[in-house]
Amino acid sequence: MKKYLSLGLAFVLTICCVGTVAHTNVDASKIDDLKRQKQEQEEKKDALEQKASKTEAYIQEIDSKITGVAESLHDTTVKLEKTQTDIKQAKKELKKAEESVKEQYANMKLRIAYMYENGDTQLLDLLFNSDSVTDFLNKAEYISEVSKYDRNMLSKFKNTRKKIADTKTKLESDEKNLLALQQDQQTKKNNLENLSSSKQAELSQYKDQIKEAEASAESINKEIAAQQAAIQRAIEAEKQRQEEQQRQQQTQPSAPQGGGQQVEPPRGGGDGSWAWPLPGYTSLSSNYGDTDGRSSGHNGIDIPAPSGTPIRAAASGTVAWANYSSSAGNWVGVTHSNGVTSVYMHMSSIGVSAGQHVSKGQYLGGVGSTGYSTGNHLHFGVTIGTLPGNWANPWNYL
Repeated sequence: MKKYLSLGLAFVLTICCVGTVAHTNVDASKIDDLKRQKQEQEEKKDALEQKASKTEAYIQEIDSKITGVAESLHDTTVKLEKTQTDIKQAKKELKKAEESVKEQYANMKLRIAYMYENGDTQLLDLLFNSDSVTDFLNKAEYISEVSKYDRNMLSKFKNTRKKIADTKTKLESDEKNLLALQQDQQTKKNNLENLSSSKQAELSQYKDQIKEAEASAESINKEIAAQQAAIQRAIEAEKQRQEEQQRQQQTQPSAPQGGGQQVEPPRGGGDGSWAWPLPGYTSLSSNYGDTDGRSSGHNGIDIPAPSGTPIRAAASGTVAWANYSSSAGNWVGVTHSNGVTSVYMHMSSIGVSAGQHVSKGQYLGGVGSTGYSTGNHLHFGVTIGTLPGNWANPWNYL
């Protein structure tokens, strides 16, 4: 396990200024969340743009139908107006024809009545007043022709009246059909216009939502940039702090070294006031100060144990944080007296919450391998001063 730790912990220590990441409101996992949010916004925008495109195409299709219906409605209206004009003209002609029939019929009745009442006298008058037989026959034929003319004219006027009446009836039927067609076309036009208006409102909503998604993505971009800049500042600050700590350690007695092998924790090296955080597991895979390929010494002790093994509070205090870090994984910090904080990393689960008071030996969570870790173990560390403070030798407190 130590072999793998030596390959990864150099970078871990740079970021694993986990306290720095957590307590400057900077967390690499937050950047991942922001990137996921940005991706979600971009996918949302793409989906909205597809919907908007389909809606625009549908609106164009509706507008085309509206144009077609409007043209048909116009043609129907023109035909209806012409039919109504023809009906008015037919009514006039029918009235005139009826008057002609009445007049012709009245004249014919008068002549028939006159001839009936004066039939013999008329023939005698024609006989005595005629210059010759030829003249008499001509006059008699004239009377016959007049009667025949009356009958023909009456028949003609009646036929004309019937024709006009039939035409009027047909025109009125056409008018009724055209009115129904006009009403149907107007209803279709109104429905299409309402549908187009509804789709226009829907399209407007899509465009507003697209603008919101774009603004949200831009805001997330700015937040990502701010978080990345903050992380970079935190890394630089921690690098300077560790360099300073390394210079100070060079003038102090070095802590026991693991030498790449499992070591037993020294006895009597501290004041004995803190309890061992992982009862039943005392072997170490990496000790405080080990380099093993790191740019600076290891800032805690690594205690291997099976996943889920209970982790206990080394001393009573208040939970300063209990969350997830991309480097420390699930981790907890407990602040004690005199500004000292015990730190527990790579948990499989967390059993406390920030602000909670815990007693010495109280359950904090289970051993795990979350964050930058190559196996199940507890990384136990101590910081002093304003969080994240300066990493201290845990053996001075255990």
